[in-house]
Amino acid sequence: MSKIKDVLARAISLASEQPMSYKEAVELLDGIDTCKVKIWLEEGAKLPEYAHKQDACMDLFVKDIELDNGRIIYHTGVHVALPEDYEMEIRPRSGFTNSELIMQNAPATIDEGYSGEIIIVHRKMDRHSPYYCNVGGKVAQLLIRRRERIVWEEVKSLEDLGKSDRGDNGFGSTDKINNE
Repeated sequence: MSKIKDVLARAISLASEQPMSYKEAVELLDGIDTCKVKIWLEEGAKLPEYAHKQDACMDLFVKDIELDNGRIIYHTGVHVALPEDYEMEIRPRSGFTNSELIMQNAPATIDEGYSGEIIIVHRKMDRHSPYYCNVGGKVAQLLIRRRERIVWEEVKSLEDLGKSDRGDNGFGSTDKINNE
């Protein structure tokens, strides 16, 4: 159970006009740690899954492979409809650091308005290396999160942004401060 759900359950059980038990409050909040996503799978596609209970991301699996002018296009056969204010991030698997493949659009974003197939595209760094994934194999990871809307608050001058330790020291600015 998440810390947020635990704190809210305690607050509800204590502050409720109609007293409820902690267990009843937890049941009331069951949906806070989950997000229901509609999914449609093409024939032969595999449902994304967590490899381990503690994993942050689910694995996506290869349904079909298409080779196209140096690109490897992995079809997952997975289509989703995300709830309002959610986005899905598609990330490379860490195992690809042992290969000669680069995920072209990493991380990729699936917006709530997209319901097409989730497709992963790799490019080989060495054109002679074999491709890494086989049909049925893990090709990427997905993560879902609540999306916040950005609302800009323009200020009149750079100084109005306030001061920070790193300031405008650019790339590697954390190391520049730590080595002074």
